[in-house]
Amino acid sequence: MGLLHAWRMQKLVSDARTAYRRGDASFLAGFDIDSRARVSMKAIRKEIDKIITAVEPIGWECVSVQPFLASVQIDFMRRE
Repeated sequence: MGLLHAWRMQKLVSDARTAYRRGDASFLAGFDIDSRARVSMKAIRKEIDKIITAVEPIGWECVSVQPFLASVQIDFMRRE
């Protein structure tokens, strides 16, 4: 994992914590897929799992994972 990826994951987790403390009912995460490089579905699934594993312990529950053109959108709902 590169430094840029680590920084983005840290920012994502920080944003998820902020949204949770603020009382938001939902949180949206996602990432872009580099269309210039060949990216395997295995690598995409691995990235999705990393994001879900990092965000769910904060108090969010993953409710959907959807592709959108060259990106992936992951929706979380507040767990009560």
